[in-house]
Amino acid sequence: MIRKLCLIVVAGLLPFALTGCGSKDGKAEPSASVNESPIPDGSKQSANPQEAVKLSVLNISEYADTPEYKTFIERFQQKFPNIKIDTISVPHEQYINKRNIMLASGSAVDLIWGNGVDQFDALNKGFLMPLDDAAKEAGIDMSKDFGNVAPEKGGQHYRFPIQQNNWMVFYNKKVFDDAKVAYPNPKVPMTWEEYATLAEKLTNQESSKNKIYGMFYNNWGMYYYGYGSQLTNGKFYTPNGLSNINAPEFKRSMEWMNDVINVKKAAMPVSEYISNNTDFLSFWNGNYGMVVGAQWYAQLAATKKDKFPRDWKAGIAPMPVPAEMAGKHMNWSNIDSLAVPKNSKHAKEAMVFAKEYVADYTLSTGTLPMYNKINAKSYFQGLADRLKDDGITFEQVEYLFGGDPNVMNVEEQPTQGAPAEYEAILRDQITQYFTGKTKIDDLLKNVKQDIDKVIQEQKK
Repeated sequence: MIRKLCLIVVAGLLPFALTGCGSKDGKAEPSASVNESPIPDGSKQSANPQEAVKLSVLNISEYADTPEYKTFIERFQQKFPNIKIDTISVPHEQYINKRNIMLASGSAVDLIWGNGVDQFDALNKGFLMPLDDAAKEAGIDMSKDFGNVAPEKGGQHYRFPIQQNNWMVFYNKKVFDDAKVAYPNPKVPMTWEEYATLAEKLTNQESSKNKIYGMFYNNWGMYYYGYGSQLTNGKFYTPNGLSNINAPEFKRSMEWMNDVINVKKAAMPVSEYISNNTDFLSFWNGNYGMVVGAQWYAQLAATKKDKFPRDWKAGIAPMPVPAEMAGKHMNWSNIDSLAVPKNSKHAKEAMVFAKEYVADYTLSTGTLPMYNKINAKSYFQGLADRLKDDGITFEQVEYLFGGDPNVMNVEEQPTQGAPAEYEAILRDQITQYFTGKTKIDDLLKNVKQDIDKVIQEQKK
């Protein structure tokens, strides 16, 4: 299926050249702000210095087919000539099926990309090996080099963190100006109810050719249950490991979304969204007031004005919170990562590549890696410089893009039992509620039953 976070990655790789990360020929260079770990050089990767190790790296084509990735591979091969990279590029809509087939059949794969749902799904299916020993061989400390990243299973790390998404409100200043509405507070988050009221004020459907919806959203799970995730502190499961999707907090979240779409008429109907093939890029056509999105929207605002020309300026503000948490800065937390399948024969070399991927390639795409040896201040300043034409300041960027130590992170999506199926089942059935074909209690009952069935089957 076309997974939400696979789509996020498509936007996440739209690059901008950060200060200190680009060369005159347009090729990104390793950032001078990275303090190198004691990684063995390429000539020492094999007992025989003439023998090269070939790594098979499975990644989505929206990453692997970009100029940024290809120039990164060139830099990597120069630095580590005895590690040859064979990248297996798969379109995002085919990626999970391809991954499952390859790993279940025992194909030789040394490293796989995945978002939180993807990697926990692979871990639950028994595809992954723990990384700590191989990482140590490669000069990496999994417990220290990435901040507070807890082990996944048995005190071991199974994911090599790439980045954590940081969510916020992006808004169209022209829509606000035309509606004579004040911009959102840059530091104090709105409540979800205030956000809905504001979206209603911004909506203008008088012209069929220039219809303005106050709120844009994506047909992804967190837009339906994310409000509830904040209320439950990201608890998508009951104590016995079954689905918690029928909890009152998630019901409240979906009823809120229904009110915005079908009562306030402040967002596109779900059926229209699907029939129009709407995607996350649609926000940039100028016909929407606000969207809750992660840092990948900033990369579009900063660098892709040629592909997404606009005569309006964008602004950023904290993402909304429930009324019970008014004033608190919250974030839907998800970690993209790399992982090593059990059948890999070159785990240490895979960790060498993973470290370079995070410290070099990820930064060159305009994303702040979850890597302590990156100069975050330099990153924030580079992004602020790119967004200055929109009137976005360094202080706003630092606060919203990962520089607030007091931000409250809650799970963005379910990541334990049957996480991929959990998301898919909900998204496949949710339209029945938003189109009036079923009541919310009946929907959540059916969704829970279907998810629980898959969870129990996977436990066997």
